[in-house]
Amino acid sequence: MPIKTFAPHASIVHPKVTSARQYITRMSGHFREGAHPVVEVTVQFSAPRSANMQGWLMHSGNLLEEGTPVHVVFGSGPHQRSDFHGYVHSYRITTAETDPKYVMNAEVAVTYTLTGASSDMQSQRSRSWRASPSFIARSICRAYRLAPRVQKGPAGLIERAQHSQSDFVFLRDMAQELGLRLVVEGTTIYLTEPLVSLRRGREIPSFHLTKLKGIRDSVYSFDMLSGELEPDPGKRTRVESFAYNRHTRHLSRTVAHSSASARHTSYATTLPSASQAEAGTRANGTAAASSLWVQASARVRGDARVRVGAEVWFQGVGMGPRTIGTWMVREVSHHLDIHPTDPRLSTFRSDLVVGRNRPDGLDVLRQEELTAPAGATALSTGRWHAQHIGER
Repeated sequence: MPIKTFAPHASIVHPKVTSARQYITRMSGHFREGAHPVVEVTVQFSAPRSANMQGWLMHSGNLLEEGTPVHVVFGSGPHQRSDFHGYVHSYRITTAETDPKYVMNAEVAVTYTLTGASSDMQSQRSRSWRASPSFIARSICRAYRLAPRVQKGPAGLIERAQHSQSDFVFLRDMAQELGLRLVVEGTTIYLTEPLVSLRRGREIPSFHLTKLKGIRDSVYSFDMLSGELEPDPGKRTRVESFAYNRHTRHLSRTVAHSSASARHTSYATTLPSASQAEAGTRANGTAAASSLWVQASARVRGDARVRVGAEVWFQGVGMGPRTIGTWMVREVSHHLDIHPTDPRLSTFRSDLVVGRNRPDGLDVLRQEELTAPAGATALSTGRWHAQHIGER
């Protein structure tokens, strides 16, 4: 198959289906920063009328129960594919009188809602931490046999209390406070600065909008918001924080250096910090979390290589000024409609939310600073885990 062939496809690799009486007709995957991946897969069952009413699933295929590990592969060709490892959260049977009618069998659609491998991190815990952010992240991820890829930062030792809070929410809140980005990809947890690239390989997916007759553009729609005084999102702010000195009984102001030139002012917290160091950490973390302040939303032709934390390239005279170039993906939703007999009728589109740290470009940081390289995913005792989770 040629590299440029656009052939949307989606299949369930695990559990293995031996019957040809079921096939995927629709798939939607939702991926964003600081959230569990969620995928919805619609499977069409062809139930033989000769089977009894209670046992038709045994003849046409196994209905996946709640908690079943599932491996889904989707993409738009042999060189543009992606893997999803998760568990069945719930399933919904959708059937109607208007469904196709056949003499020998009946068509029934089942939609599975799948959550990512990080969904095990939802157990409530109460404990206290006094360690570096990278050590806390590695300890939490390795307890679930997930591979942590953490960027070592200058935060040093921090003290945090976890009161009846899930590990995932605690890790997400800590990342947001320190200005880090939390991304879940399979059985790998990324905790990095927002400008660090999580791209695999050298290829950057590109999309064009020329608005010329006879050319099928790969950008269906594009909407960008930019301006330092515009409402959120799309606003660059001067981040300030205050610390209270108990001896002098005065407040001292701290300004994040990266946002000092912004015209609009916001505050890292509504309460003063206990020390100047804590105020500086809060101000720098808030400024780093909003570093991708130029935001845009786009609908493009589907490409499974588009992942959260990776770059995409937009080009074309139909996109307007200061939009051409590299953007960082912050959120992506893949939507596939698979035709069972005619691949030409299959569709694949992706909805993106992208960002930049300046109106005319993106400054990408190196990813060599990350520890514990991401490895393969394996299945053990009914749970997905990373083959390499690193050493303490």
